[in-house]
Amino acid sequence: TGSCFLLHSNFFNENSIEMLRTAASVAARRNILNASKGTPACWTSSMNFHASTRRDEEAKPLEPVAVDKGGLFGTGLSEWFALPIGMTLAIPALKLDWYVVNEETQLAAVFVAFCVAAYSQGGDAIYKSLDERAQLLLKEHNETEDKVIAALEQKLDFLKANQNMVNDFEAINKIREESYTNLNAA
Repeated sequence: TGSCFLLHSNFFNENSIEMLRTAASVAARRNILNASKGTPACWTSSMNFHASTRRDEEAKPLEPVAVDKGGLFGTGLSEWFALPIGMTLAIPALKLDWYVVNEETQLAAVFVAFCVAAYSQGGDAIYKSLDERAQLLLKEHNETEDKVIAALEQKLDFLKANQNMVNDFEAINKIREESYTNLNAA
């Protein structure tokens, strides 16, 4: 009813209706043109579908994988070349005030220096300490797990022993009925 009100009243004038019609036709035209272009070329190589297993004649030989040379940006150059490159970029950045060295930068530098010193001087000791603690926790966990497994096995044995409980009670009831019958007959 709200849309009927808008259509019946002269809410839209002729210019606004023409503008809406033009915008709608432009949007539709763009969608049709984009849809008719089909699948992007970058998708076609990864969209291989086989309903059956791949045959040997269809299999392509694998291309050799490029070996990472390591070093500076994978070029094989020594990582020490990063120092002059960094200085070359840092000098103009500091001079032109693109980067301002303040207390946060100094604090970050001290923290990084601490991390490097701790790693280089005490890395093995920290590793051994943490590894020792991890081995102790793993041992405790395994012992607790073994106790739980033993308790569950004991419970399983108990349940297997009580598996014939219904038959046992039926036999007891049958003996009792026979006893009562014999007592009543005597």
